Amino acid sequence: MSTEEQKSPVEHMTFAERYHQEKLVKKAKKKARKELENKGVPKGLASKMVNQSVRNIVNDNKPQKRSTGRGR
Repeated sequence: MSTEEQKSPVEHMTFAERYHQEKLVKKAKKKARKELENKGVPKGLASKMVNQSVRNIVNDNKPQKRSTGRGR
């Protein structure tokens, strides 16, 4: 494989596309936070949980770090 084949083409989004995607993410995060609050989770903790979940989804493609140890 040459270096040209390995690089994926970068898609450039228009302002409207990016704005629409950000609005959808914001709406989904708010809905998830509200559902957690309705189950009795405090607002601050619910926000942290939702943000952590989003980060886990975004970073899902990266390899996970393995802890260094003796493996006992």
